[in-house]
Amino acid sequence: MKYIYLAFIGIILVACNTSKPKEKVNVVEENPRVSELDSLSFFLDHYEKFFATNFNVSECPGAAIVIVKDSTVIYKKGFGVKEINTQDSVDVHTVFRIASLSKGVTAVLAGNMVDHKELQWDQNIKESLTSFDLRDRDQAARLRVSHLLSHTTGLYPYTYTRLIQQGLSLDQIIRNFRRKGVVAKEGVDYEYQNAMFSVIERIMENKTEKNFETLLQERVFDPSGMQTASSTFEAIKNHDNVALPHSYNHYSKKYKLDKLHKNYYNVAAAGGINASISDMGECLKILLGYRPDIISKESLTDIFNPIICTSNKDTYVNLWDGVTDSYYAMGWRVLDYRGRRIIYHGGNVNQYKTQLLIDPDNNIGICVLFNAPNPFNGPVIPTFLNYYDFYKDMMDKNSSGN
Repeated sequence: MKYIYLAFIGIILVACNTSKPKEKVNVVEENPRVSELDSLSFFLDHYEKFFATNFNVSECPGAAIVIVKDSTVIYKKGFGVKEINTQDSVDVHTVFRIASLSKGVTAVLAGNMVDHKELQWDQNIKESLTSFDLRDRDQAARLRVSHLLSHTTGLYPYTYTRLIQQGLSLDQIIRNFRRKGVVAKEGVDYEYQNAMFSVIERIMENKTEKNFETLLQERVFDPSGMQTASSTFEAIKNHDNVALPHSYNHYSKKYKLDKLHKNYYNVAAAGGINASISDMGECLKILLGYRPDIISKESLTDIFNPIICTSNKDTYVNLWDGVTDSYYAMGWRVLDYRGRRIIYHGGNVNQYKTQLLIDPDNNIGICVLFNAPNPFNGPVIPTFLNYYDFYKDMMDKNSSGN
C-alpha cells in the first residue's frame, strides 16, 4: 500500500506540471481497504470519489466521464456546469469539443475506408491530391497516408498553426505547403502536426466524392450511435446542450466564460469534432474492437501499431509513472506501461481539455472531457491506471486465496 501511495503522489507531481493553469492543487486520495476489493463496482466507487473530490477542489466549471469495460458502458456521468455562475448542469448528452481526440476518430474513418478498399496506408499523397507539394518536391512525391497520420512527414512541428488560427480554408493551407521546406526525411522523425494531418480529408473526399463531414456522419457517427457528434462550428454553436469554454486567470485565480471559436474546424480531422460523453462511450466500444461493422480488427490493429518512437520527445506522457517508452501510431499514441501497451490521446483546443485511454489487455477504456484548463486534468488518466491495476492485483490475490 505504501508503494501504491508513493507512486500515486509521484504521478500527481509530474502530471500537474504538464497541464495549464500550473497552479498547485492538493489532490485528495482515499486508499481502499483490501478486504473490500471484491467487485468492479468497488473500483468505480473509489475512482468516482477521487474524481469528484478533486474536480471540486480544482473549481473547473464542467466535466464528463465515461468508462467502458468489454462492450458495456459501466460508468457515465456529468460534473459541474456548462456555464459558470449558473445552475445549468453538465449531463451525459452535453456536447464538448473533443479537440485532438478528433485525430483518433479520423483514423477510425481511415480504417473503415481501408476495409472498403477505398484507401491504403501506403497510398501516395500526390497521386491522390495533385495540388499538394513541398519545397522539396522529391520528398513530397514520396509521402504516404501513413506519414500524414503518424506525424512523420518531415516538416517542423505544428507547421502552419498560424494559418489555421487565421481561419484559412484547408485548400488554402494545402496550397501554401509548396513553400515549406523539411527538417527530416519522411518516416524517420516525429513532429506533431495539425494542418498536415488534415490533408487526409481531401484524399478521402477525392476517393469517395463525399465531403469529410458526411463521411464521418455516415461511416462513424450514425452507425455507432454517436447521436450528438458533429464536425462543424455551426453544429456546436446551434446545439442547445453545450458545455461552453472557460479560460483561467492566473492572477485572480478565477475562471471566466470564453467564446466558442472557429479555430480548428478548418482542419476538422485534426481538432474539429464535437461530441457528448455518451457519444464517446460508443466510440470506446469501437476502439475496444466491438464494432467490426465500423472498423475491422485488422484495421484497428493497423491504427494502433507503433510507427515512430517518441520516447525522447518532450511529451507529457513520458513523465507518467510506469511509462517506459512511447510511440505514435496513426492518430493514436501507444505507451509501454508496466509490461503492457496502452492506447492514448489527449486534446486541447478553445480551452477544452480532453483525454481518452484504451487498455486492450484489460478490455477497458475511459474518456474524460473538461470545458476549461485545470491542474486536475493531468492526474486523471495516470490515476485511473493506478487504481485499476491496484484493483486487479487485489482481485488476483483474492481469487488465488492469498
